[in-house]
Amino acid sequence: MDLRGKAALVTGGGTGLGKVISLAFAREGMDVAINYTRSEKEATETVGELRALGVRAIAVRADVSKAAEVKEMVDRVANEFGRIDVLMNNAGTTVFVPFQDLEGVSEDDWDRIMAVNVKGTWLCAKAVAPIMKRQGAGRIIQTTSTAGLRAGGSSLPYSVSKAAGGMLTRGLALALAPEITVNAIAPGLIDTRWGRAWGNKDIENAIAESPLRRLPTLEDCAAAVVMLAKNDSITGQTIAVATGRFMY
Repeated sequence: MDLRGKAALVTGGGTGLGKVISLAFAREGMDVAINYTRSEKEATETVGELRALGVRAIAVRADVSKAAEVKEMVDRVANEFGRIDVLMNNAGTTVFVPFQDLEGVSEDDWDRIMAVNVKGTWLCAKAVAPIMKRQGAGRIIQTTSTAGLRAGGSSLPYSVSKAAGGMLTRGLALALAPEITVNAIAPGLIDTRWGRAWGNKDIENAIAESPLRRLPTLEDCAAAVVMLAKNDSITGQTIAVATGRFMY
């Protein structure tokens, strides 16, 4: 799919990986809607950077775990741009609790992680699917994690939610074909606000375990997303962007 002149909705698009993906889409000539929940200032600043690249851009607040807010968001983006060609399901949340500490994860923690990381992905996909079907083509791309491919990561519920995201990717790919492709990227440990929460020792260990002797970058992840958005023949796949640290 040629991305120039198309429109993308990026959840969690104002900061971190979402921001870098949004900028990558804009450089391809796409109009971009930035979804945020709390980071209004950062989302507004990102919109300014996108517009400076010569594309249309808006910021839309919505909690992706709430169906009514997702519908309102998708309707606004479709009305603003006249179309939605790419949904980037990037919004996510976690807590940092060792797997062995089962009591350290509250029921509220579990429910919120599942609501945002799994239910939110499903709600957003369900909301954009009729628009993409009418257009005759569309792309849905999810951010999962290598924590969903092997037991590990910031917490047990986070790992479970990302594993569910991988199955949701495959299930949606089957459900929404042939007009819509659905794929995911699974980043390894990357240098973000979340990544730095691991501390220097864990980061050094991750680099040492990588055949490429480095961490993946945000730009590496964004490049994989752009490739999936352009490709007409890949669906139901999860691409690990992890500098070879885990080979699946």
